[in-house]
Amino acid sequence: MLHSGEEDRVAFSGSNMRKNSRERILKTARQLLPRYGYSGVSIRAIAEKAKLTTGAIYFHFRDKKDIYKTICFEAIDLLLQSFRDRMQSRTTPSQKLISTFDSYIDFFYRHPDHYNILMEYKAHYDPDVKDDHIEVTKKLSEMYGLMEETIRDGVGQGAFREIDPRMLSVLLAAVAEGMLQLKKLGIFDYMKISDADFRRFMGDTIGRGILNTSRK
Repeated sequence: MLHSGEEDRVAFSGSNMRKNSRERILKTARQLLPRYGYSGVSIRAIAEKAKLTTGAIYFHFRDKKDIYKTICFEAIDLLLQSFRDRMQSRTTPSQKLISTFDSYIDFFYRHPDHYNILMEYKAHYDPDVKDDHIEVTKKLSEMYGLMEETIRDGVGQGAFREIDPRMLSVLLAAVAEGMLQLKKLGIFDYMKISDADFRRFMGDTIGRGILNTSRK
């Protein structure tokens, strides 16, 4: 018979093992999904690579889509935190806005597996399967919401001209995400366009379009 202290240690050990198993499943899925794609990876393949049973996987996740969605959430959380950190370290609305571009670039280089999985998720989005996507869609909207808030502040301060903050946040996100896809395809290297060059061009081009030029 176990005493209370021993019971606590056993319970803690079991909890730790479950946590480690869950993290191992996600780590394995992050390795396999970018290489083989969603359709090319099975629960059994994840279990074999992680050296776990399929039952252990189903203990933590409903199905493969649940694993996929969880990794997408991780990816968006990484971007969200980067957005917040960089915006807080900037002063003006313009600086805060261009910092979101820096967050995208940093995400692309530092978290390639998360980036590739999130981009694949977007590429395979099925509007007819709403239940599987609405949570990820809501999570993504949080990220665009930070950009929208910054634009709204800029308009309120008179730094930006009167412009639709929501439309502009979507436009800037589309430009940044499209740019990353071109980088992945090697277009930037082939055309000899550096990240810094594109950043300056984007800041100048977008800035000329939204800055309040009537300010003295």
